Amino acid sequence: MLISVLLNLAQVFTRYAINAPLFWTEEMVRYTTVWLTFAGAAAASLYGDHMDMNLFAEVKNRRFQAWHQAALQCIVLVFCVLIVWQGTKFCILNGMQTSPAVGLQMVYVYGATTVGGLMLAVVSLHKIAAALWPESDVKGLSA
Repeated sequence: MLISVLLNLAQVFTRYAINAPLFWTEEMVRYTTVWLTFAGAAAASLYGDHMDMNLFAEVKNRRFQAWHQAALQCIVLVFCVLIVWQGTKFCILNGMQTSPAVGLQMVYVYGATTVGGLMLAVVSLHKIAAALWPESDVKGLSA
């Protein structure tokens, strides 16, 4: 996040104060934002900060709630596998392209999808284990 903010500040300063903008900063801000989006999604999921609509919140049965949470996380895991699969496929097919301003191979940008999907999958597996085995020390990952 700090890199993105500093690049943005450099762009604004060089554009308006010096009147000689850096040509590559906008592109790098875009790429760091892609990485931040996937890292933020995994962090938000880990800490339970994603939007949550629980139709069965009023059900007080702990066993039902545990299985319900595990089932929901299994659905999330399926989508994570799809993200990793398609992200990897996209990296392989298009990763050797280079970005126009920086000359960076796009595999480093497109790889955010695969890495982000893997991080989300790990969080989902952790939540499945925490739901099904609450008495174990599985909850140690989350704050």
